[in-house]
Amino acid sequence: MRAMILAAGLGVRLLPLTNCRPKALAPLRGVTLLEFWIERLYRYGFGSVLVNAYHLKDRLAAAVSQRQWPMQVEVLDEPVLLGTGGGIRSAAERFADEPFAVINVDIVSNVDLNSLYERHKLSGVEVSLLVHDWPEFNNVAVSEDGFVLGFGLEAEEIKKRGNGVRLMAFTGIHLINPSALAGVAAGMTEDILNIYRRLIAKGAPPRAITQRGLFWREVGSVRSYGKVTRELAQLDPGFLLPVRTGENISIDPGAVVHPDCSLKGSVVAGRGVRICEGVSLENVIFWDDIRIEKGSSLEDCIVADGMTISGSHTGKIFAPGVT
Repeated sequence: MRAMILAAGLGVRLLPLTNCRPKALAPLRGVTLLEFWIERLYRYGFGSVLVNAYHLKDRLAAAVSQRQWPMQVEVLDEPVLLGTGGGIRSAAERFADEPFAVINVDIVSNVDLNSLYERHKLSGVEVSLLVHDWPEFNNVAVSEDGFVLGFGLEAEEIKKRGNGVRLMAFTGIHLINPSALAGVAAGMTEDILNIYRRLIAKGAPPRAITQRGLFWREVGSVRSYGKVTRELAQLDPGFLLPVRTGENISIDPGAVVHPDCSLKGSVVAGRGVRICEGVSLENVIFWDDIRIEKGSSLEDCIVADGMTISGSHTGKIFAPGVT
């Protein structure tokens, strides 16, 4: 089984954090989003994965090349941003006739990827989409017999016409036969939903798949990233490996915290973080190589790589290039 991780986006909703890292390398309680999905794919029996790259692609390529992975990991360079559909089309030829999984990098989930893959193969359809009921994002029209009928505004219109149609949310997890992309020109910018709309129009709609007990969160915005980081601290230990769940205080072994500090709520500190004497922290996320000066106070803050912070701050985002 093989997969693709969609990681070429600009990370606009995570700005200014994505000024210094591509979204795929954003850390989430001990692992980057890229590490999370590679580990999950490996656990479910996948043998190789393609990761497309555009924004800060050299840094992403370096992160992949500088470590040993449990499976084959290849970075697919996008010279121009191709969008979800164009990016998947560029990768499709690497999969020959074998179905492949596609995962948006800015989500986390306990999805059973092996079961999903097998269900797709048995279904006889060209595309399967994992959907669930998530009112904030329910904009996919699903027929009574489990096929996708439309997205966005057209989905709402289809729902109004009734006939057992439900509105559900797409999780960003796809199962695709390469043949579904045969009519799409390589190297062209395209939205994958438009490709799926054309499949619907020709009478070959994607199948909507659900999973009972699905845990799913999106972390593609600053707000959701901070919220989910705190939420994961409240889950049972080991619930969403390799993410560290069930601990409010998560300090990397390469970080140094002075014993005379106050840590409250959810505190996450990455490699090379130095927290000096008399610092007060509550609900903070520190990436790598950060220094918090003596006597400082931070609450509800996120600090990106390489920053030195002093003083009292609440609800701020600190990143290189931001004053």
